[in-house]
Amino acid sequence: MSKRRRTSIPASGGANPLLRLWLLRHAKSAWDDPGLDDFARPLSPRGWKSCRRIARHMAQRGIRPDLVLCSPATRTRQTLERLQKHLGEDWTVRVEPQLYLTDPATLLALVRTVPAACRELLLIGHNPGLEDFARDLTGTAAGDALSRMRTKYPTGALAEITFPGADWAQAEPGAGCLASFVTPAQLKDE
Repeated sequence: MSKRRRTSIPASGGANPLLRLWLLRHAKSAWDDPGLDDFARPLSPRGWKSCRRIARHMAQRGIRPDLVLCSPATRTRQTLERLQKHLGEDWTVRVEPQLYLTDPATLLALVRTVPAACRELLLIGHNPGLEDFARDLTGTAAGDALSRMRTKYPTGALAEITFPGADWAQAEPGAGCLASFVTPAQLKDE
C-alpha cells in the first residue's frame, strides 16, 4: 500500500457533496501462452502502450483518486503500476481480491464500504462485471458517453461516474451520472 500527501477532505463534502468514481478496465492482456492461467496473464505490448495513453489523459485532467482499489490479477496490477510510473506512486492503493472477475452486486457492496472521507475512487478491474456495474450505476450521462460505453467497454477504457451525496454507502444503481468515457483508441500517442 502506498500513500500520498493530500489536504484533508471535510467529511461533510460541502453544501452539494459529490462523489466521483472512475472504473478502469485493465489494459490489453497477452494471450501468447495458452497454458497460462487467466489470473497470471500479463499485459501485451499494446496494453503497455494503452496504459501510457490513459495515464497521460489522467494527468491532463488532474485525476488523482483518494483511493485505488485494484484486482490482484497480474494484468490489473501491471495496469496500476504503469499508471503509477507516469502519475507518481503516492496514491493510497488497496489490492482487493473481490475485484477479480466479479459481478456488479459485489462491486456495489465493495464501493459502499469505502469511507466517506474518500471523495474520489478508482477501481481497476475486469469485464464483464466492470461494464455491467457501470451500466447499472448510470442514470444520466453527459453527451454521447453512455451510448459509446454501451456500444463497447474495451480494455483500457475509463468511465467517470459522479454521485450526489456525502457517503459511498448511499450509492445506488441508476443514481450516477456518466460524466465521461474514454478509450485508449481515442487518445493519441505523443
